[in-house]
Amino acid sequence: MKTTIVALLTAGVLGLISISSGTACATPQQSISLQSRLNTPTISTHGGTAYLQLTITTPSVGMPQRHPLNISVVLDRSGSMGDEGKIDFAKKAMWKLVDQLNSEDILSIVIYDDIVDVLRAAQPVGKNKYAIKHLIDEVYPRGSTNLGGGMVEGFQQVEFNLSKEYVNRVVLLSDGLANQGITDPHELDRIARRYRTKRVSLTTMGVGLDYNENLMVGLAKNGGGNYYFIESPRSLASIMNREFNMLSAVLAQNACIELTLGHNIGLQDVIGCEYHAQTDRYVVPLGDLYSNENREFTIELSIPEGSGTCTVATGTLRYESEKQWSVGFPTSSATIRYTKDVALIEKERDLNVQAKADVAVSTRTVDNAMKALDDGKGEEAAGFLHQAQEALHASPAASAMGAGGAEIRQQAAKLNSYERLLKDSTGDGRKAKKSIQYDNYKTQNSK
Repeated sequence: MKTTIVALLTAGVLGLISISSGTACATPQQSISLQSRLNTPTISTHGGTAYLQLTITTPSVGMPQRHPLNISVVLDRSGSMGDEGKIDFAKKAMWKLVDQLNSEDILSIVIYDDIVDVLRAAQPVGKNKYAIKHLIDEVYPRGSTNLGGGMVEGFQQVEFNLSKEYVNRVVLLSDGLANQGITDPHELDRIARRYRTKRVSLTTMGVGLDYNENLMVGLAKNGGGNYYFIESPRSLASIMNREFNMLSAVLAQNACIELTLGHNIGLQDVIGCEYHAQTDRYVVPLGDLYSNENREFTIELSIPEGSGTCTVATGTLRYESEKQWSVGFPTSSATIRYTKDVALIEKERDLNVQAKADVAVSTRTVDNAMKALDDGKGEEAAGFLHQAQEALHASPAASAMGAGGAEIRQQAAKLNSYERLLKDSTGDGRKAKKSIQYDNYKTQNSK
């Protein structure tokens, strides 16, 4: 952890140059890197659309011990949690979590129905884990679902001990709809974003088929944590264990990409991600960065007409860490060259980046299909999925050998399975929608 980060700077889109920031030079295996590549290094003098692929790669860091955790588990105990033994499986998952925590870790437990209660105020776990498990065992289902109130209390519990020395996380579990307290998704998202800027991230876990997946996905994205669709409550313990393992691998928190565009370059979308304009740049919040991670982002850009060459975008990865790894932060730029030779554009196209861009665009079309399902337009949703498949088959990378072509074919097969799943889900389409949306979320977030 006492290494210095190497900032990887792309000189154009055809090569990468490593430069060190600070006095000691780290090896690539010890650094966090940011790389940028365009789907095409050349474009028509008339301009057009280009896709910028940003890739964050984090090292596999073997630490003698993980960072201490400052975690609040916010548990839904509404009446529906009594169905299928959900509350019992949730208790077992929390017992296992308690077993994994160290005595120095800070744990709070918030339970909610229509009333929000702090079952255990934020404090170190200590030596008496049996006492914590006994508290959990006394939780029984009742009442409605004040999800917003429970979430806010969880944030406040973590905030009491907020520190750069800790990984600060709220884990929100629910099986139902937010029908008490704050129920407006936009307001709940705003609260999650506000706490993320304070270095408190939010993970959401939806159990069963009755919860609002749009809300839970949105909260996780805005909160900088993870989202899980848990169809069977029997999977709760393994999912909680997966989340614990990710928390144990956090390298940096409150990360973001700051993106500065070239002259007259337009940003059309950061596919699958939240982003906002800030003075002369765009900011893409990322949440936490984990060890041994390869996270990819596809940015759709509009390129104006022109000649010669121009820098289309420069990205800088910023983050907060207990031990600042570098004087500077990883930075990467991409340039494009104008040409009147259409054949040259196709000849120089990067088919691997093209494949990633086309897959990303297809996930955006899946998002549109899910919105159509929400509106009760099943045929329109199926049409979106079919449209996405056709676009993939028409991709310049579809018939390519190697990783690019394989990625296109794999995504096309996924879309075909989504279409079949919708067709086979007669009457109750909740499972199909949640399954498709969750899988699409994982594709967009490289999870």
